[in-house]
Amino acid sequence: MLSGCGTTEPVIKVVTQRVEVPVPVACKEEKPPTPDYCFPKLTTNQTIYEKSRCMLSDRELREAYEVKLAAALQACK
Repeated sequence: MLSGCGTTEPVIKVVTQRVEVPVPVACKEEKPPTPDYCFPKLTTNQTIYEKSRCMLSDRELREAYEVKLAAALQACK
């Protein structure tokens, strides 16, 4: 019974750990302006060549717009 009083107190060891937690942050990147496509402005009396030229230029505009959107999205990560 006396042996129980003769023991030392337990040693408390303090260890500091760093835990990184992802925190959502609002994206401050603005959406690029939508290009002015010519396809909706086409009329039925235009030739097939004018229509195809318009569609090809709209395709290039869309591809450039997608690159800008991807860059804006990447900047938000």
